[in-house]
Amino acid sequence: MPEAPQGTISFFFTDIVGSTRLWEKHPNHMGTALARHNDIIRGIAEGGGGYVFKTVGDSFCVAFPTPRMALEAAVAAQVALLEEDWSSVGTLLVRMAVHTGTAEWRDGDYFGGTLNRTSRIEAAAHGGQILVSQVTVDLLEDENLDVSFRPLGSHRLRNLDRPEHLYQVIGNNLPDSFPPPKSMEVLPNNLPVQTTSFIGREKEMEEIHALLERTSLLTLTGTGGTGKTRLSIEVGASLIHDFRDGVWLAEFAQISDPARIVEVVATSLGVREDPERTQREALVQFLRGKTLLLILDNCEHVLAEAAKLAAELLSSAPNLKIIATSRHSLGIRGEQTFAVPPLGMFDVRLHELSGPDVVERLSQYDAVKLFIERAMAVKPDFRVTNENAPALAEVCSRLDGIPLAIELAAARVRVLDLAQIASRLNDRFRLLRGGSRTGLPHQQTLQALIDWSHDLLSEEERIVFRRMGAFLLGRSLRALEQVCSGDGVEEYDILDLLQQLVDKSLVMVERDVAGELRYTMIESVWQYAKEKLKDSGEETTVRNRHLKFFLEYAEELHPKFEGPEQKHWLDAGQADAWNFRAALRWAVESRQAELGLRMMSSLYRLVEVRGDVREVYELLLKLLAVDEDGDGKKYRADAEVAAGRLAWALDRYGESRKHYAAARKIYEALGDENGIGIVEMLSGFINRGDQRVDESEANFRLALELGRKTGNLYVIAASQSGLGSIALDRGQLEEARKLKEESLANYEELGDQWIVGLILWGVAWVALAQGDYARAKQVLDRWVANVRELGNQWTLPYILEEYAQLASRTGKPLLAARIIGAADAQREHFSSSFSASEAEGHADLVSRVRAEISEEEWVTAREEGRIATPWEVFREIDEQLS
Repeated sequence: MPEAPQGTISFFFTDIVGSTRLWEKHPNHMGTALARHNDIIRGIAEGGGGYVFKTVGDSFCVAFPTPRMALEAAVAAQVALLEEDWSSVGTLLVRMAVHTGTAEWRDGDYFGGTLNRTSRIEAAAHGGQILVSQVTVDLLEDENLDVSFRPLGSHRLRNLDRPEHLYQVIGNNLPDSFPPPKSMEVLPNNLPVQTTSFIGREKEMEEIHALLERTSLLTLTGTGGTGKTRLSIEVGASLIHDFRDGVWLAEFAQISDPARIVEVVATSLGVREDPERTQREALVQFLRGKTLLLILDNCEHVLAEAAKLAAELLSSAPNLKIIATSRHSLGIRGEQTFAVPPLGMFDVRLHELSGPDVVERLSQYDAVKLFIERAMAVKPDFRVTNENAPALAEVCSRLDGIPLAIELAAARVRVLDLAQIASRLNDRFRLLRGGSRTGLPHQQTLQALIDWSHDLLSEEERIVFRRMGAFLLGRSLRALEQVCSGDGVEEYDILDLLQQLVDKSLVMVERDVAGELRYTMIESVWQYAKEKLKDSGEETTVRNRHLKFFLEYAEELHPKFEGPEQKHWLDAGQADAWNFRAALRWAVESRQAELGLRMMSSLYRLVEVRGDVREVYELLLKLLAVDEDGDGKKYRADAEVAAGRLAWALDRYGESRKHYAAARKIYEALGDENGIGIVEMLSGFINRGDQRVDESEANFRLALELGRKTGNLYVIAASQSGLGSIALDRGQLEEARKLKEESLANYEELGDQWIVGLILWGVAWVALAQGDYARAKQVLDRWVANVRELGNQWTLPYILEEYAQLASRTGKPLLAARIIGAADAQREHFSSSFSASEAEGHADLVSRVRAEISEEEWVTAREEGRIATPWEVFREIDEQLS
């Protein structure tokens, strides 16, 4: 057997996809199949110069001295496995990864970050696929290979703070078509990107995993600062591959009204509005049948309502699991609790630290590891020595291993040595204890550390710190420069002051969904900052600045939401969704209606695509109600249009008509033909939805005329699409095709991919009606690519429905049945329903498919589609309809 390579090593990792399911379905044959799998991989790996240093279950970990040797072994193994007859167990597929880097060889095993990255790349692969890292591809650039590499873009992988550029190996009879890699961007989740490492907690993670196998509700309890939120996020990330429908975080820290928790959970999950159900009912329906992990964070101040909601969701969703974090248990039946302990520490009250190996002994404790890492972040030359180790042990012990307290104390190493930190801690705690010899409760320990950290801030730092309390969740540098400057703080000083707050662990840095840096606070610190802002006497001034900034930002984003880079700007807007809503609420509370209405007129596209339509619409109605100065003014008309669009999205056609009528009246008084054209175009869609076809056609024709007169290409394109739909309704297929294609070309010129996707829907229907199946397939494929780019996955059931029509009409009834199953599952997932005409078309489709296959085939194929992911179904469509 080859020797273990040293230095720079290329690692080759493998894993069987769905092995547990295979063992359950084929217990008598899986052992033989696994032995053959092992022989193939081990034989090829060792024959190619690789060192098999670990096998875990059916996974192999192999080290090679060169990237070429690792790649050739991976390709040979994958080809051999794909050619093997696995009929005794159905299908056996293996995912593989190759990555190159340095690792430490110790005690018969490799250690280091390279192995973690290789493991994460392998987990992102699909069965039958080989993924390769950027560094490996770079090292193979000058090699003459039998295969090539397809770039798959940059992907965020679990527990890795740096994204990885991934490549798929193609050629040599390897499968070519796969869904996107199963990275954090693709796997359904909304977990935040962490920019600091996660220290320790291995034992706790194992215990939590074991508890979640036995319970559907696990509550992590503990006082503030013990790391409940971070632990829950890490657990969720570690289990993301186990939950088909994703891992989702709902944060309650930012709300004070318990009645809003349903809204927060629904928004976090992306539950679409359903006019026939309350938001609570829509949420329950959405989760029914889902295999999903939901994290309810910071439940203590909304405990009763959180407990009631958790119980209701779990009773209706058998495959749902919930992790809650709270200072208290929820107190409902079936709940398991896990008290999050402090980080492991050396307790100086019980033991004496002495001997020549004190540094090594002390560094084994997680509390000490955390202190060292955070201290080195602000003072890179920080070192633990035999001389300062006792003081470090005392600091971590006095802080009871509370992670936040340790981070706050570690931030002081820039200006104090360890002995000075220990001395000052003792002074503070003595005052709090009032002479008592017993220790402080954890919450008082944390409060003392926040007070101390705040007391040590400069006056400018204190000002910026408290003003940050006006924000909800993350804050961009630009926003902080605008809102937190003035009255004692210069704008150009904000960045340096933020860095000081970060160094002192009062502020953290994360990346948002758009990849931009955000400055955040944990809940305990944010609440403290809010109280300081209230006590300062400048809360109204700061919140007015916050409103002004986010109004200007919304108006800046408005045209970008509809342009060629709209995904980036929708991501950017979504990152500040909480701040936009906070600004709107302040506009209502402070009766600054014009500012709030102008903001809403700029944000309606963001809300339509990504937002909580119901909540924002209700806020908009409140703003319209308190608007005392908008009569006859353009900003009022624009806001009425926004309200009409949101009411339409909620299927409240009557309310939508009223808003459009109010807007039209103002536009007419102002002589604003562009505004009138917009209202006519939107009214056309409302009238068509109500089957008032003649009125709808008149709306669209007037809108088209005004659009051409004012040069508004959006109005022109939308009117063409509407007239195309009317032509399709009337069976005028050539006219419908012409108008839909013209509309598509205009929207493509504008670069508005969100609307392009919706127009593709109509083009595909016309192509299907004309029997132009090649064009229908081409258009639907583009729509899928559009969804992957923008993330507007609520359109998936509509795409699948049209693919099913295409499969049925091209002689593929079994494929059509599977696609119908997938469409049904996605329709349930997004709580979407058929319109009257759509329901009729669906019934005809199902009837046609069932007439062509047996009942058993129908039931089996439809169920196969229901349990598959949409991307797996799209892969099958691509293979069978190409």
